[in-house]
Amino acid sequence: MGKFFDKYKQNDPNFKFELNQLIQKIKSENNSETEDLFSTINSLRDQLDQSIYEKNVAVQEAISIKNDEINELKLSCTALREELENLRYEKQKAVQEASRDLALEIKELKNSSSALRSELEKLKFSKKEAVQKAVYNSSDEIKQLKDSTQSLRDELEKVIRDYEKKLKNK
Repeated sequence: MGKFFDKYKQNDPNFKFELNQLIQKIKSENNSETEDLFSTINSLRDQLDQSIYEKNVAVQEAISIKNDEINELKLSCTALREELENLRYEKQKAVQEASRDLALEIKELKNSSSALRSELEKLKFSKKEAVQKAVYNSSDEIKQLKDSTQSLRDELEKVIRDYEKKLKNK
C-alpha cells in the first residue's frame, strides 16, 4: 500500500498535503482516543482499587466481627467449663458429706443396736433369774405348804386319834 501512496504523492503535490493532514487528523483522533482510553483505564483502575479497598475493609470488618464472636464464644465456653467444674466439685462434696453422714448414722445405729442387744441380754438374764427365783420361791412355798399341810394332817390325825381314843375310853 505504501507504493500506491508514493505514486500519488509524486503526481499530486496537494495529495501529499491532504494525506499529511489526514494522517495528522487521524493521529490526533487516535491520541485523543488513546488519552480517553488511558483516562478510562485509570478511572477503572481507581474504581477497581477502591472496590478492592472496600472489599478488604469489609473482609477485615467481617473477620473482626467473627473474631469478636469467637472470643465471646471462648469466654462462654470457659465460663460454662468453670461452672461445670464447680458443679462437679459441689456434687463430689455433697456425695462425700452424704457418705460421711451415712457412715456416722450407721455407726450410731450399730452402737444403738449393740446397746439394745446388751440391754436385751441383761433383761433376758434378769427375767431368767427372776423366773428361776420365782420357781425357787414357789417350790419353797409349795414345800412349806406341803410341809404345813402334812403337819396339819398329822396333827388332825393325832386329834382324830386322840378323839377316837377318848371316845373309846368313854
